[in-house]
Amino acid sequence: MADKLLICISAGQASAAHWTGSKIAECRIFTHDDDGIAAFREFLAPFSTVPVYFMVDAVEEDYRFETLPHTYGSDRVSMVGRKLKQHYRNLPYTAAWLQGRESGKRRDDRYLFSALTNTDLVAAWLQAVTEKGLPVAGIYLLPMVSMALLDKLQIRAPNLLVVAQHSAGLRLSFFRNRQFRLSRLTRSDNDTIEAADRTRFIAEEISNTRLYLHALRITTLDEPLMVLLLDRQDEFGDSAQVIAHDNPGLSCQRLGRAEIAAQLGISDEQIGLSRDVIYLYLLGLKAPASNLASAAITSGFRHYSMRRGVYAATAAVALAAAAWGGVNTYLLMDTNAQALEASRQTTQQQVLYQEATRQFPAAPASSENLKKAVEVAQKLRESARTPETMMGIISTALGESPAITIREFAWKYSPTEIESGGTAGRSAGESAALAGAALPRKQSGLIEGEVRPFRGDYRAAIDTINDFAGRLGRDPGVQEARVVKLPLNVNPTLALSGNTLDSREQAGTAEFRILIVLKARNP
Repeated sequence: MADKLLICISAGQASAAHWTGSKIAECRIFTHDDDGIAAFREFLAPFSTVPVYFMVDAVEEDYRFETLPHTYGSDRVSMVGRKLKQHYRNLPYTAAWLQGRESGKRRDDRYLFSALTNTDLVAAWLQAVTEKGLPVAGIYLLPMVSMALLDKLQIRAPNLLVVAQHSAGLRLSFFRNRQFRLSRLTRSDNDTIEAADRTRFIAEEISNTRLYLHALRITTLDEPLMVLLLDRQDEFGDSAQVIAHDNPGLSCQRLGRAEIAAQLGISDEQIGLSRDVIYLYLLGLKAPASNLASAAITSGFRHYSMRRGVYAATAAVALAAAAWGGVNTYLLMDTNAQALEASRQTTQQQVLYQEATRQFPAAPASSENLKKAVEVAQKLRESARTPETMMGIISTALGESPAITIREFAWKYSPTEIESGGTAGRSAGESAALAGAALPRKQSGLIEGEVRPFRGDYRAAIDTINDFAGRLGRDPGVQEARVVKLPLNVNPTLALSGNTLDSREQAGTAEFRILIVLKARNP
C-alpha cells in the first residue's frame, strides 16, 4: 500500500501520522501555535509526492439530513450544489453524501449534508502542506471516519451511541441502523476529573444526547439504546456498569485498550501514541465518501492518482509483455525440441525402411510408372458414368404414365448421341470428335415401348406418348426428350397409302421410340 500522511486537527493540537505498509509507522503531536506549525513543517520536510489526508475533530461542524428527488448525472450535481449553497452559502468545506433511497413510491434520495464551519482551524496546517507541494487527498470530519468502527467491531445494534475521550473533549456519535445520524463534542479536561465525577459527567452527556435525539425525532426515550465506551487509556473503570445500572433502558459495553488493539488490529504501542490514533488508523485503511475539500484543493491529488494509474498500467503492460515473452521462449524451446525429436524419429524410420526394402523382390515397374497408373485409374474412376441417373428419371416419369410400357432401353455416354434407328449413323458431334475436337461427354438413351391397352385410337395414343416425352423433358437433369417414332406417321408431306383393313389388323399395338439426352456435367 502506498505511503500516506494522516493528520487529525483539533482546537488545541494536531496529530500527524506516517502510514506505510498498512500500518502507522510514526505519529507525532503538534500544538496549535507558531512553534507547533514550525515543527510540523520540519516533519513534512522528508516527504515528497506523498498524499495528505486531513481529519477534523472540532465542535465547529454541522450535519443536516434531507431527501431530494431521485435524479441522475448533471441534474443531480446541479440540485445538490444548490442545496449546499442554500445550507452553507459562504463555507468552502462542505460535502453531500448520498446514503440511500426512501422506501416510498417516489423512492427519493437520502442525503447527509455536512460542513466545517470554522475554516481557520485547518488554514495554517493546509498552507504548510500546499507550500511543501504535497497533494491533498481530502478533508474529512472525524465522525464520518468513525463509521468504519461498526464494521471492524462487527456491531449490529439498531441504535448505537459511541462514546470516546478525544484530545478535543468527549465525543458522542449516534448511529441508527449502521448509518451516521448525529455527533456531539463536549469540551472537557478529562485529566483533572476524578473517576466518580468522570462517570457522572459521561452519564449526564449520554442523557443529554438522548434528549437531543428525542427532540430531533430521531429516536424516542423508550427505544433501547446501546452505548459503546471506547476506553483507550483504561480510564473509565466501572463506568459502563454504573451507567447501565442507573439507566435501565441502556445497555452499556466498554472496550478497553487490549480489546481495541485486538479487534482493530492496532499494536498496543501505536494506541498509546495519541488519543486520535484509532481514527487515524481507520482513515489510513479507507477514506469515507464525504470529502469536504473542493476540487481546487484536491487537483494535485487527482494528478497524483492519474500518474500512479499510468505507472501501474505501464507496469502491468511490462509484466504482461515479460510473461508473454517467457511463454514464447518456452514454446520456441519446446518446438525446437519437438522438431529435433521428429527429425531423429524420421531418420530412424528411414533406416528401418531401407533395411526392410533390401529384402523385397525387384518391382515389375518403376515407382514413377506405378504412380502414373494410379493417377490414370483415379481419372477413369472419376469420369465413369452408369445409367442409374437416367433410369431414375424414366422411372419417375413412368410412375405418372401407367399406359406406357417399356420394351427396350439403350444407353450411351460419349460426346455423341445414341443412334435412334432411322437417323444418320454419324452426327456432327461424332465427326468433330473424330477430328480431334474436345467435346464434353454426355448421357443419351433410347426408349422403345408401346401404349397398352391400345384399341385403335391413334390420337389418344399419340397424346399419351407426347405427354410422356414432355414429362421426361421437364426433368431438371434432361437437356432434350424427343419422340423419334410414333405409331402413326402424321407428317403432312407423306403420300397416303394402304387400306383400312391393314389398319384394323394392326390396331392391337401403338409402338413408339423416344430419344433422351441428359445435360452434360463435369467429370
